[in-house]
Amino acid sequence: MSRCFDPDPKKSWLFAFTHPDDELAIAAWVRRLALQGNPVFLSWTHSTPRREAEARAFAEAVQVPPDRLFFAKAKDGQCPEEMPQLVLYFRDVLDRIQPDRVATGAFEHGHLDHDATNCALHGAGASQVVEFPLYHSYLTRFQKLNRFSDPAGQEILELTLDEQVWKIERARGYPSQTIWSILVAVEIWHRIQFRGGQLQKTERLRWQTHRDFSIPNAPDVLRQKIKRSNRWQRWLSALDHLRQSQS
Repeated sequence: MSRCFDPDPKKSWLFAFTHPDDELAIAAWVRRLALQGNPVFLSWTHSTPRREAEARAFAEAVQVPPDRLFFAKAKDGQCPEEMPQLVLYFRDVLDRIQPDRVATGAFEHGHLDHDATNCALHGAGASQVVEFPLYHSYLTRFQKLNRFSDPAGQEILELTLDEQVWKIERARGYPSQTIWSILVAVEIWHRIQFRGGQLQKTERLRWQTHRDFSIPNAPDVLRQKIKRSNRWQRWLSALDHLRQSQS
C-alpha cells in the first residue's frame, strides 16, 4: 500500500471536510499539494454564508481555485440524519472529479457530523480513503485534538517552522468560530504537560480500514463506553435510516 502522505505531483486529491475550520487539521498538507501543482479539490458538508466565506478564504490562501470547491450545505448538528442526501452529493462530486485520493476526518466519535461525512463518503463509493484526526471523543469535556484514539497505522508529517507559523495565522481566519482561542488554550496546556508544543508541529493520516459503521472505531474500553451513550444510539438510528433509504 502506498504512503498516506503521497507526494506524487500527478495525483488528484479530494479533501472532504465537515465544517469550515476542520481543514486546519490537515492544512499544511493541503498547502504543500496545491503549491506543487496537484489537482486539489475541497468539500465542506456544512456551511452557512459566513462560514462558506471563511472556507473560500482558506482555499484562496492555499491557491485552490473556486471551481474546485464544493458545499453540501447540510445543517450543523444534523448531518447524521441527512446522510441519504449526503451520499447522493458525494456520488456527484466523486463522479465529476474522480480523485486519486480522498482525505476526510476520521470516524472516531468526536462529533456526529464528522462521522456522518466519513460514512456518507463510504456509501458514495469513495476509494483510496485516508483519514486525519480531528478530536475525540464526545464522551469527555476536554477532547484530544490532532491524535487518533488508536495510533496504529498512522503516518506523521513533520511540519516546517514556516508551516507551523502559517497554521497558527490561518487559525485566525475563522472569526465566526472560537477555533483560534481553543487551539491557543490547548497548546498552552500541552506545553505545561509535555514541556513543549504539540499541535502545530505535525499532521497525521492513516488508511481507512474500519468500514463497519455500526461498531465504534476506538480501543475496547472506550468503545464500550461509546456504545452505552445516547449519541451512539442516535448514530445507530441515523444509520438505520440511511440503510432504509438505500433499500
